[in-house]
Amino acid sequence: MPVGTAWDHVPGLQVAQILLGLDSVWVRCVNGDVSRRVGVSEKNCAGDYWRRSPGTCSCLTVTPGDELWAVTPNGLLSRRLTKLLPHCPAPSANRGHAPSVTSLSAEDADDEWELI
Repeated sequence: MPVGTAWDHVPGLQVAQILLGLDSVWVRCVNGDVSRRVGVSEKNCAGDYWRRSPGTCSCLTVTPGDELWAVTPNGLLSRRLTKLLPHCPAPSANRGHAPSVTSLSAEDADDEWELI
């Protein structure tokens, strides 16, 4: 069983709340911003950087299925909407050209919130 021996500072944000999902680490910052830690893995438990989601909240929770829910500063319930990015295989060497399917990059997939 692993036993912690020290704390490792993860820089970048002033955090008021931390949430652990199945495959994600989310935080609510002291100013109400919401961010997700990118690059968290078994070999890189601190991750690489923070990615901000649009909007602010006063309370935040994550479900066991990694769905994010929030209470807005106005007291309204919101659920984070996600987009599935299409998976396009790399072009084969014998084709010599890229596939005609256009796919979104991770940077194009802006997070949105649905007001409940």
